[in-house]
Amino acid sequence: GRNIHALDPYRMPSAGAWARGQRAAEEILRQHREANDGAYPETCAVTLWGLDTIKTRGESIAIVLSLVGARPVKEGTGRVVR
Repeated sequence: GRNIHALDPYRMPSAGAWARGQRAAEEILRQHREANDGAYPETCAVTLWGLDTIKTRGESIAIVLSLVGARPVKEGTGRVVR
């Protein structure tokens, strides 16, 4: 279910979390490629915790989206629709 008091899943990631998540994903890839002769990782794991998501407004979600090459699509109200 939804915890309506702590977070709105349709508002995550926030704009700030999206920017931080993209930077984190880029750094994950940079460090791996630097340590592995330029090769991209075959797999990658990101732990998603509810409290972390609430505190960072969706930064870990943004990391995952960025790593798979996706981005949040928002409607005019700021609600993430895809």
